[in-house]
Amino acid sequence: MSLRSEVLAPANRGGCFRNALQCRTLIILNELLLHLIDTLSLPLEERAARRALRNFAEDAGFEFFAYLNLRGQESFAVSSYPQEWQDRYVHMNYLRIDPVVTRAKHGPPIFMWSAEEARRLGRRDVTKFFKDAAQFGICSGLSVSVPIGFKDRMIFTLASDKPSVRIDEDPDPVTAAIAVAFVHSRLGAATRDASLSTDIQLSPREAECLRWFADGMSMPDIADTLGIGYRSVRSYLDEATRKLGAANSRQAATIATRLGLI
Repeated sequence: MSLRSEVLAPANRGGCFRNALQCRTLIILNELLLHLIDTLSLPLEERAARRALRNFAEDAGFEFFAYLNLRGQESFAVSSYPQEWQDRYVHMNYLRIDPVVTRAKHGPPIFMWSAEEARRLGRRDVTKFFKDAAQFGICSGLSVSVPIGFKDRMIFTLASDKPSVRIDEDPDPVTAAIAVAFVHSRLGAATRDASLSTDIQLSPREAECLRWFADGMSMPDIADTLGIGYRSVRSYLDEATRKLGAANSRQAATIATRLGLI
């Protein structure tokens, strides 16, 4: 019997997995993670990788998967969420207040979350966020957060329509990190379901200073070339760096070049 059929074998699957109030989600999570590593280690095309992740989420007792690649203004998502929710997420700029993303940036690498837990924070914007999400069957979940260099981060989430998630074993952090790394390797260059960036508008001076900086010119030389003060150059570069969500001017120049802003 295959791993997939073994996991789905219990006869009460329909009642257990779909009853939002009474179900205890039983997750053979570490075994499923190992199976996911095996699957994603194969040279899969994007469509096959997405299908494997949908199967993984279903086998683990969840409704959806989501991969978020957080790269400042180049952030994007690939998921099995309903398209209407993805569109609303981008339109409402929910990335800014999403408590799952916030916790992934500053909290433990593996964590469970729920709408009920988030509501206890008492923030109206978070309550509204989960009220909207609940309309699409997103009420609780499990997330794994992994840094991918230069303060960038990726988050892999399994989401459920149940009030809370119950896991019968703690996920092995090494296994989870390896599995998520394989997810990143397969979806890092995937067709984007939703671009999470906002429109960026650099001022002419900001773009000019950043372009000269990208070409290797020092700030004093940029000041001389443009006939402005050193502090002005520093200020323009700092503002451009802030707008691009970069860690420093060098990274800002790289992002701006990729986005065609300079």
